[in-house]
Amino acid sequence: MTDTKQHPASFRDPAGFIFEHAGKFYRQVNQVYAPHFELFKKSGLYETLASQKKILSHTELDSNFTATGDWYKTLLPEQLQVISYPYEWCFSQWKDAALLTLELVKTSMDHGMILKDATPFNIQFVNGAPVFIDTLSFEEYDASKPWIAYRQFIECFVGPLLLARHHLQAMLKLFQIYPDGIPLPVISKLLPFKAVFNFNVFLHIRLPQLMGSPQNTAAKKQPVFTRQKLTNIISNLHSFVLSLRLPPVTTTWNNYYEETILSTAYAEARMAIVESWLKETNAQTVTDLGTNTGLYAKAAAAAGKFTIAVDADTACIDKLYNECRQQNIHNLLPLCIDITNPSPAIGWNNEERPAFFQRVQADLVLALALVHHLAIGKNIGLQQIASAFSQLSPNLVVEFVPKNDPKVQLLLSARPDIFTQYNESFFEEAFKQYYMISKKTTVPGTERIMYLMKRK
Repeated sequence: MTDTKQHPASFRDPAGFIFEHAGKFYRQVNQVYAPHFELFKKSGLYETLASQKKILSHTELDSNFTATGDWYKTLLPEQLQVISYPYEWCFSQWKDAALLTLELVKTSMDHGMILKDATPFNIQFVNGAPVFIDTLSFEEYDASKPWIAYRQFIECFVGPLLLARHHLQAMLKLFQIYPDGIPLPVISKLLPFKAVFNFNVFLHIRLPQLMGSPQNTAAKKQPVFTRQKLTNIISNLHSFVLSLRLPPVTTTWNNYYEETILSTAYAEARMAIVESWLKETNAQTVTDLGTNTGLYAKAAAAAGKFTIAVDADTACIDKLYNECRQQNIHNLLPLCIDITNPSPAIGWNNEERPAFFQRVQADLVLALALVHHLAIGKNIGLQQIASAFSQLSPNLVVEFVPKNDPKVQLLLSARPDIFTQYNESFFEEAFKQYYMISKKTTVPGTERIMYLMKRK
């Protein structure tokens, strides 16, 4: 290759690959995929999906940047601000991604093509909605054959959604262990007994598992398939996924601003400080750590900042995502991230899917009412906290909650107070190793202190 770098996650598909050149990401289309790519264009499928914002748009180039012999075309896709992975999504994000996948199958069939794989890694959230990003996942449709990606769709979408529905949203994290899809036997064993009596669970989970058993494999014949059969399957799957709902749940944090926060006056006073400092830093991108249900993340988004809002409470993130969809907030991406155990680098050579801290960089980090949970709730040192924050952004808005605060006292009520260095002086000393303190102010009506810091 020339001055290009192939993306470490793009190496499995002979149809092409993603590479980086001059600070931008491109997609190479290889000769082997040329007939499908031309059909993709001539059938009108690309134009239809791009106009509906269901697929990432691209510009077609005739430049062979990689200088490889199997080159056919180069595509310059719309550039993404951040990459998220399925195990960082909430239930509603996963559900919307599943519905998009089924819509793509139906639309592609109408244009004489079919989606050849159904992995959620081919979907990103752009402008508040799921968008398919793998242009080379479409191939010519043969109505006599079943959908090759059917089982993959079940193991990558339906299974995880069912486990989250019947247990906890946190079950979606299993996808980090099974990135190729949660195997049907695992899904079956984890589902409660009552789920077996659901017709769709039997049809899409139990039946394929029974038909795939060794004693049946040799004897079974390939069924005659038709377009109508596949249309019926896709329609059934769409209705099934659409019907899936989470049971009502209330956590400590998803009603934080209604019941848990100190007071409405405190929230309003803190908001005034945050909004003022957001303007002063001229930040264009913001990461809100421990966002709860996203009050301050939404304020950052309303100020025109592209905002990533993260929290370990999946119910909070699900609530925030649905609010963003309902209120047409397009520049806010909610993610289920526990910053004490963020998504690690996984996949081939630990480079295929980078860690959360590697992928998410912003102009400013918000860390409001968070440090005491890390320092006292999780026994993480103040210096370690400051070091971690400094990796994410050059600017920081952070709140220090003193030990005599009711919320800190609540944390200490269940454990011995071993935190002799948890005070304002040690806090500033720890953070000054990485930051310069630009501003410092006490939130009116409290002893909580807000800091605006700039990384050294």
